[in-house]
Amino acid sequence: MSCFRFLPAAMVVMLMSCSTTGPGVYSGGGRGLEDPHSGKNLVDLPRCNEIYPDGTYLVAGPVAGRPGSRIEVRHVLGMGNSSYNIPLRCVDEWRIDPPEAATLSANRRFLDISPDAAPGMITLTATARGDSTSITIPVIDSDAPNLYGSWIPAQTLSCADEEMPSMVAIRPDGRVLIAYPDQMARWQAEYTYSFDPDAGAFTLGTQTGQVRVLEEGRIVFSGFAFPSGRPPPPLPPGDPPRPSQASCEFEFVRVGEQY
Repeated sequence: MSCFRFLPAAMVVMLMSCSTTGPGVYSGGGRGLEDPHSGKNLVDLPRCNEIYPDGTYLVAGPVAGRPGSRIEVRHVLGMGNSSYNIPLRCVDEWRIDPPEAATLSANRRFLDISPDAAPGMITLTATARGDSTSITIPVIDSDAPNLYGSWIPAQTLSCADEEMPSMVAIRPDGRVLIAYPDQMARWQAEYTYSFDPDAGAFTLGTQTGQVRVLEEGRIVFSGFAFPSGRPPPPLPPGDPPRPSQASCEFEFVRVGEQY
């Protein structure tokens, strides 16, 4: 620390907070740095020794980024029915893999993706009191569609008069989570998916259909059925049969990046 002896205290804090110990490895965070997450939406964890194994997690917003974009990162401890912001003073270190794909801000709350980052995945790992947790953040080519995030339908019923999901979450880990209105559980269905951006082909579980991007934040699915949360009422005698859900188009609007 002798190299900081004649520097102002504020400058010492800044240099300490920006320090790295190797490619893509950052110190936990210097004292005195302003934490934009402290007291906003989440209460700070009162004592660092309350961190327990497998109790921490990271949340990214947005959940995916393009080269040159910025991702906000929340570091959280879940305890019972409550969640707490983990203060910087409780964190041992942060790691970015691959290290050249992004940098971490001095206050450790923002991940800046390199303008030269190749499409792929960035893994950010935080270690607090020996407990490590990671999050994987996709890097999407500037011209590629972005399907990641949470979506709500633009219509209440499908063309088959079946109830639409209240929310669909498309996750970077290859899963789609589906919620329906007035259901007790957070998510009622889970499926694997794959997406071919060149062909627009989208596979949901065993079904294969198409996705069309109208604009950033608006997409249309077609060619498969969303499992219905509540089937439609019986048709009156003599009415023609309803179309199948697989013949419907489903428009969705992105509403958030967190799950």
